[in-house]
Amino acid sequence: MEVRRKASMAGLALVPVLAALYVGGTQIPGGALWPWNPGMIDLEVYRRTGTLVLSGGDFFNAEGLPWIYPPFAALLTVPFAWVPFGVAAVAWLVLSVAALAAVLYRLGMTTWRLSLATTLCVLVVEPVRETLGFGQLAIFLVAAAVLDSMPGPRVLPRRVLGEGWLTGVATAVKLTPAVVAAYNFFAGRRKPGLVAFASFLVATGLGFALLPAASIHYWGKLAMGDTGMNSGIVYATNQSIMGVWTRLLGYTGRGGLLLSGLVVVLGIVAAVAVHRRGEVPLAICLAGVTSLLASPISWSHHYVWIVPLGVVLWQARDLPAWYRWFGLAYVAWGAVAPFKWLPRGDDVELTYAWWQQLVDNIGVFAGVGLLVGAVVISRGAWGRRVGELAA
Repeated sequence: MEVRRKASMAGLALVPVLAALYVGGTQIPGGALWPWNPGMIDLEVYRRTGTLVLSGGDFFNAEGLPWIYPPFAALLTVPFAWVPFGVAAVAWLVLSVAALAAVLYRLGMTTWRLSLATTLCVLVVEPVRETLGFGQLAIFLVAAAVLDSMPGPRVLPRRVLGEGWLTGVATAVKLTPAVVAAYNFFAGRRKPGLVAFASFLVATGLGFALLPAASIHYWGKLAMGDTGMNSGIVYATNQSIMGVWTRLLGYTGRGGLLLSGLVVVLGIVAAVAVHRRGEVPLAICLAGVTSLLASPISWSHHYVWIVPLGVVLWQARDLPAWYRWFGLAYVAWGAVAPFKWLPRGDDVELTYAWWQQLVDNIGVFAGVGLLVGAVVISRGAWGRRVGELAA
């Protein structure tokens, strides 16, 4: 019986992995399913960066697609530079599927339901499919925050390090998870917030110690206000406040950055308000969505946060019906990503008709609406009732 149980578990785990291998070989133009040759162009950038780290090269000015992350993140690419591309691609896909499954497990899914949900996310949900196709790291960033702070069943019986460290390390890789750490702090969970800040400093300090020139270059530019924005910010799949601003007005500017900052404040207020009413899983997801809306560039495949958000909203039957179904509609829109059917590139977005602008930008407006709605329901009858139950 034990052998049969283990074989069944192995089979359930294999299904989403096979789905990921299929997506890896077919999602991006230039890839091939047989012989398997994935078009994982971002993973190629990571491997190139790892090679330049080992050789002492300048990975910020390498030929091809640019490296845009902090130097600490470059250190994490080194293992993928040691192995052939095919091995690195398989390892990346397996780790990504494992991280996605861990998120769904934390949200209560087990056995065949976990396997089915993970497989469906891999095959159907656009941000997950594209993340796997590109060999991108969005799944790992979401998993870090969810596994750090989301209540629910754990794979390991106890924590290896204190709550907050995963979020802090993720912030050292890409700055957006800092919104989750800020939410924790302002929701009264001071220790996880401070642990996240400390682990961010330690990881960033390690980057300075091992890659001092690159670290001075990156953080110096950021301190001078260079956020790394480029002409691609207008691209249709940039689903951020700055992307909408640029497409509607035809230029980037301080106004868009100011609006992005206001959305950060709104998102943290919304997450804290929902947290104090006892809906911690929803609060974490709102903080995650906020980080994407406010980032200057958030490609559609960065929106892996819609996976835990969709599960949380589906499970939270006590939420006001209008808010719950609005949120699920937002998740469905992000999973399908209809704006990808529009013409894109060469600044054609600046010539969009009004209905094309609507299709391209409505998801961002809906995301902001989700945050506003969270504040509204937290101050209404539902908020008072849930607050009384939590007390």
